[in-house]
Amino acid sequence: MAPAPPPCEEKICASKNDKMRAMFAAVGQPKPAPAATAATSAECPPDREELGRHTWTLLHTTAAYYPETASPSQQTLAEQFIRSLGELYACSHCAADFRSEVEASPPRLGSREEFCLWMCEQHNAVNAKLGKPVFPCTLARLDARWRDGGARCDEEGAESSGPAID
Repeated sequence: MAPAPPPCEEKICASKNDKMRAMFAAVGQPKPAPAATAATSAECPPDREELGRHTWTLLHTTAAYYPETASPSQQTLAEQFIRSLGELYACSHCAADFRSEVEASPPRLGSREEFCLWMCEQHNAVNAKLGKPVFPCTLARLDARWRDGGARCDEEGAESSGPAID
């Protein structure tokens, strides 16, 4: 089981899953919320899991479409983007952990392949801390997930989620 995150007062640090488990444990059986007052998740701010999933989608997709060979200017912009995320990310303990990981393993930005593999390694480091499975860090697998999608994504009405890399 993953260790509990450090205390954080911001709403973004909360986890809907943790709140639900605590509520059900405290009250017993779940009771449905009244339809008239229940807010849909689209009306509520994201929790850290939802924010994390969407952030990883942005990061992996950015890496997947990074230039095959990046210019010095593109490399500088990419590094600023990554470092800014570590400073400005809404979940403070997530941001601190990301900064620490980036310091320990700076972004590799010379090419699309380097950036994709580095991003996968960063994501796997987070997943390992959370007790989640890791994803194979090969360019072919990463492109299949974040860039090409393959035939399964070309079908009418196909979901865009692909194989999980949460």
